[in-house]
Amino acid sequence: MSPVCKVAMGSGVVDGPALATMRVCGSACMFWLVSLCMPGQRIRRRDWPALMAMSLCGMALNQFLYVTGVQYTSPTNGCVIGTSTPIMALLLSAVFLKMRITRQRAIGIGLACCGALFLLLGSAHGAGGHLKGDVYCLCSQVAAACYFVFFGRLIRRYRVVTLMKWLFTISSLVVLPVFGPHLAGLDWPALGITEGVSCIYVVAIGTFVCYLLLNVGQSRLAPPVVAAYNYVQPVVAATAGILWGVDELTWQKVLAILLIAGGVLLVSSRKSKAL
Repeated sequence: MSPVCKVAMGSGVVDGPALATMRVCGSACMFWLVSLCMPGQRIRRRDWPALMAMSLCGMALNQFLYVTGVQYTSPTNGCVIGTSTPIMALLLSAVFLKMRITRQRAIGIGLACCGALFLLLGSAHGAGGHLKGDVYCLCSQVAAACYFVFFGRLIRRYRVVTLMKWLFTISSLVVLPVFGPHLAGLDWPALGITEGVSCIYVVAIGTFVCYLLLNVGQSRLAPPVVAAYNYVQPVVAATAGILWGVDELTWQKVLAILLIAGGVLLVSSRKSKAL
């Protein structure tokens, strides 16, 4: 999705806030349509406050920050930083949930931090990225980590479609008053076919289908296996971005991929079998 986002915003007609609004509102409509074909499930009254906070972290903030970050930085940088979510989740768990950090996890955190540092320093010196965009992407992963750390029980309590339709609906109600003018002010006739198809892909495939498959995968696979698949993202993003001419591969990015992947592997590795 990262290189496709870059293509969608390449002409300047669509900006980050407008594309993020498309993602949230479009996915809300799709999940509601799917939910009409499935048995209903009521949300308990006491879960609504947590659901609202969950929506803000996992959808509104996460998606706005990530898409806006990709607008300024390279697709590979965005994906590399995206693999750091387990590190962020561990740090939040240690601070707020008093989770014990072992020596192995501490080494993993150190490696991942070094990888992020290489990316940020490379972007600051113009090595295929942009510091502002990298910081946006990094903040989006903090929001995503909050989503997983503080709302894990809620994620397991409801069916995927039920949870997603309400999370995206709440996010739409938050995003539309703030960023709706960006979407309403788009010069639609100036939007080319390539940019239009890219926007559709970001909403339908990169968000709707992705969230469905991700939740199914997390329910059937052990956490280390899920984490391992994250390492594929920067490779795919770098390959597609270079082929499409919207990215470049630098030694800082290669080193960052290796360091962050190694750090996440150390943090998430434990004897666990797929369900």
